Amino acid sequence: MAQDSVDLSCDYQFWMQKLSVWDQASTLGTQQDTCVHLARFQEFLRKMYEALKEMDSNTIFERFPTIDQLLAKACWNPFILAYDESQKILIWCLCCLINKEPQNSRQSKLNSWVQTEASPLPSKACWPSD
Repeated sequence: MAQDSVDLSCDYQFWMQKLSVWDQASTLGTQQDTCVHLARFQEFLRKMYEALKEMDSNTIFERFPTIDQLLAKACWNPFILAYDESQKILIWCLCCLINKEPQNSRQSKLNSWVQTEASPLPSKACWPSD
């Protein structure tokens, strides 16, 4: 289990860097790089969701302080959104950030941010059934 945690942290850093590069350039080479990595990124998202669903939002931000940036970059990447189940898994990850009963303005702002990020995504993405 500890090794899974280390692997996820390393993968997180790798994908954060990739998403930043993909976000900054719209060249053919960047688009090709994005497409080459889509299956691996989707698998990372699935692993991330499995980890996030076991944490409350405070713990999520302690462990992954830039998770909102990572998910936002992924939400606005048309290649990621069009690939297989990535869009659905992104919504699942975003929902893990929601505080069902916000205790302060930071948590309320986070809930609003999640709704804003998720709103352009089609609602046909199913909620997880686990």
